[in-house]
Amino acid sequence: KGGVLKSTLSYSLTRLLALHGIKVLIVGLDIQGTVTDLTLNPIAIESLEEVTIHKGLADALLNSVPLEDIICHTALPTLDIIPETPGLGLLEKHIRDTKRREFLLKERVVERLRNDYQVIIFDNSPNWNLLIENALTAANVVISPIGCDLGSYQALSTNLSTTLDFQRDMHIKWDNVILIPTLLEKNKLSSQIYGAYLNQHPDLVTHTAIRRAVRGQEALTMRQSAPEYDPTSDLARDYYDLVKDVWTRILKAE
Repeated sequence: KGGVLKSTLSYSLTRLLALHGIKVLIVGLDIQGTVTDLTLNPIAIESLEEVTIHKGLADALLNSVPLEDIICHTALPTLDIIPETPGLGLLEKHIRDTKRREFLLKERVVERLRNDYQVIIFDNSPNWNLLIENALTAANVVISPIGCDLGSYQALSTNLSTTLDFQRDMHIKWDNVILIPTLLEKNKLSSQIYGAYLNQHPDLVTHTAIRRAVRGQEALTMRQSAPEYDPTSDLARDYYDLVKDVWTRILKAE
């Protein structure tokens, strides 16, 4: 679902893993390009001469550009990105007419880069499409933020069923499906929704929720995760605990 810190969570997880020496590649699959803007773009661009035109997945998969030529390095030596570009829309149309269309990213991207990175994270769009299906078939862990608000609560059952139905139909197996409560507020309804998530999906929902906090937006304006921006804040503690929880689940499944 949109508006539940999807790209913020992807960006924060990649930075925190990379800062701890884990070699990470984030692949942008959302045409809005939020995670690319956060990861690559400078805070202020003063002239068109400073604008960089990046290549992306469409260049690699449609025009045979080598994968190493579409990977952008960042200021963190352990963090790389395949950025979103306008070609993603064209790529999705192309995928529709491709044999084994759900496995294109797995076979032509992930399998070729698997030995270069310890973690590859796909940042997907909020709307179901063929790029999401490709990300799901390539994944061994599925992570989804779920907002602690009524709209997100009402949408979860449908969204989760759609995802698990796709898993069954494609005969794929994931080591983990992890649901992360986000935007937790200090009110009764938000707390009740968080509690309902824990009660209804005890094996999937993390016991750490990411609260709604101004510090989070401030961190993003500085192109940082919350723990980098304000290490002593409550939000930073949320992210510390969350990363430990998620990483522990991943290691246990190996």
